[in-house]
Amino acid sequence: MVSVLARPSSVSGAAEIVARNSRNWVFLGDSLTEGVGSKRISHVAELVSQLRSASDVNVHEFRLRPLDMNGDIEFNVAGFMNIDEQQNSSDVWLWNLACEGQTIESDFGWLPLISALRPELVVVFRGSLESIIRPAMLRDGVWPWWVPQAWRGYAAMDPRCYFSTTWWRKAKQRSLDALKQKARLRLLKVSPGKPLMDLELLARHQTELLRQLRALGARVLVLGLLPVDQARFPGSTEHFKSVNARLEGIARIEGAEFFDWASMLPTNGEQGELFYRDSFHPNAAGAGALANILRNFVGVALCGHPFRRVNR
Repeated sequence: MVSVLARPSSVSGAAEIVARNSRNWVFLGDSLTEGVGSKRISHVAELVSQLRSASDVNVHEFRLRPLDMNGDIEFNVAGFMNIDEQQNSSDVWLWNLACEGQTIESDFGWLPLISALRPELVVVFRGSLESIIRPAMLRDGVWPWWVPQAWRGYAAMDPRCYFSTTWWRKAKQRSLDALKQKARLRLLKVSPGKPLMDLELLARHQTELLRQLRALGARVLVLGLLPVDQARFPGSTEHFKSVNARLEGIARIEGAEFFDWASMLPTNGEQGELFYRDSFHPNAAGAGALANILRNFVGVALCGHPFRRVNR
């Protein structure tokens, strides 16, 4: 896959470099890990920048996601490579395998690649997409007649992260978003909402995923869910607490680490400045803050030394 995606430049030798003795870190998750928007700003991308600034070791980012295309040429993976200026056998590669709209069961499809990479660290940030409380009609399929068909997808009525800077597109997006939010909140009042995936099913997938990742000999770090705004997503705040408790318990049983990184975020009004307007996806400032929190917790030692285990 690397040789196909590589461009003529210093990137051309990347495949050979990665195949040798590089240090590989893998990140699994949904849009909160992949990032949103055309630039896909995320804590993984920000972590790359911070690690480059903090050490003399070369750090590279490789983002991959499943791709479903109908055409003359068969593709099933899309990728983006952010290569440091130099490449050496001791380099650190961050593999962002997260994908928006994909729930935790999709992570099992990456296991052959992860096994081949022999990562020293795997970071699992799952549960947010699966656990947001949404209208119950998503599960039972019984929608009121007045809800347009195009609004009935699992995320179709979620608040927009941001609006276009073009005035007429922004006006259209704002008015449509306002209608969707009014409809969504009305549906949640009519009937108790439900998560996209029941907690028991999420727990079973998480348990099996951690079990298989731990069998690879990697350090496995489970990240807790980030805060969610109760006003925008009624019922989700309490449910997220239950999910976090369950994820922590599973991590302990399966020999993985659990990190409640949300507890390291500011608890005052500054927290609102770290998220997009949906109060769910971290913005550039939030991604930077989370990357710094993660970097400090992991205890990165990039000069050939093993990871420092953090006492919890």
